[in-house]
Amino acid sequence: MMKNVKLFLALAAMTVTVAAAGTALASDVDYTQGNSYTIRIASSSPTTEFEGEGTTSLGMGVNYFIREIEARTGGRVTAQVFPDGQIASSTQEYIGGLQNGAFDIGILNCGSWADYTPAFAGLNVPYLYFDYDDAYAVLDSEIGQDWKDRAQQDTQTIPLAYFDIGFRQLTCQNEVHSPDDLKGVKIRTMPDPIQIACWEALGAAVTPVAYSELYTALQQKMVDAQENPPSNIASSKVYELQNYMVMTNHNFTVTVPAASPIFWNNLSDTDKELIQTLMIEAQNLGRENTEKLVDGFLEIIKTHCEIIELSTEELMAFQDKAKSVWPMIEEQMGSDAYNKLIDFVADYQANKS
Repeated sequence: MMKNVKLFLALAAMTVTVAAAGTALASDVDYTQGNSYTIRIASSSPTTEFEGEGTTSLGMGVNYFIREIEARTGGRVTAQVFPDGQIASSTQEYIGGLQNGAFDIGILNCGSWADYTPAFAGLNVPYLYFDYDDAYAVLDSEIGQDWKDRAQQDTQTIPLAYFDIGFRQLTCQNEVHSPDDLKGVKIRTMPDPIQIACWEALGAAVTPVAYSELYTALQQKMVDAQENPPSNIASSKVYELQNYMVMTNHNFTVTVPAASPIFWNNLSDTDKELIQTLMIEAQNLGRENTEKLVDGFLEIIKTHCEIIELSTEELMAFQDKAKSVWPMIEEQMGSDAYNKLIDFVADYQANKS
C-alpha cells in the first residue's frame, strides 16, 4: 500500500511533451511568496522505490522531501513524484525538460550527465573509493560543491544534493571471476564515456540502454549483463533475468536532484532556502539507511541469483584493468581538478588508517 507520497501513474510511452501538455509549465506558475504551487519531480526509478516510507535510500529521501515541504509550508507547497521514467527517460529528456521547464526537479544518475557536462566525472573513477566514508567526504567537501557549480554552468540546471544509491555490482548470465570471463559479454551501462571505456577495458561489449528500458533489454536478450547498485537491481527486478551477481564494487554512485532554472529563478529566496535545506536533509536521511538496506536487497537478489564474492586477488585483476581509464578521466576533468580529487582521497584514506 502506498502512503506519504503522491504517485501519478501514466502510460509508459508518455513523453515529456505529452506529460507537460496536461500541466502548467514552470513559466506559467506564480511562485510569489504566499502563493500555492506543486513541485513536479521526474524520476526513472521504479514505483516500488517510493512505496510506504520508501524502499531504497533514494525513495526514502524523496518521500521525506515530499512530506516535509508540505508540512513546513502548511500545505502551501506540495510535491509529486513521477516514477518509471513517465515524464523523462533519456538524458536528453531530463536535461531538456529541466531547461524548458517541462517539470521542476529531475533526479538523474551522476553518470548520465556526461553527455552534457564532465562535472561528475570524479564519481566515475573506478576503484577510487574504498568505502562510503571516502565518497561522502568528497561529496561534502569543496570538491563536491565545485562539481555542482560546474554542472550548473554547463547545463543551467541547479543541482541540489547527492542522493546516495551505493556501490555498483555486476549481474550476468555466466560466472565471472576475472576480466577474461567478460570477453564478448554484452553489458548495459549508462551512456557515460568513462563507464563505457571501463567495461571495454575489462573486455565486455557495451550497449548503453536507458534505465527504464533495462528489464526489457535483458528480457529480449539485447544485453547479457548489467551493472547497478543492489538497490536498483532489487527494485527494478532485473535479478529475475540473471543467474549471478558479482560483487565488483567498481564504482560509487549517486543520483543528482536538479532544479529547472525556470522554476528556480521564479522562487522567492525563502522557498529556495527551504527547498535546498530539505534536499540536504533528504540526502542525509538516505545515507543513514544505505548500508543497512544493502543486506535486505541481497536477500531479495539471492532468490534468483548466485552471489559471487571475489577474492582479493580476483578483485585486484579488475582494478588493474579498470585503472587504464583513469587518464581519460583526468582529461575530462582537467589535471588540476583531477589531481585535487586524487590527493584529497589519498589524504583522507591515509588519515583514517
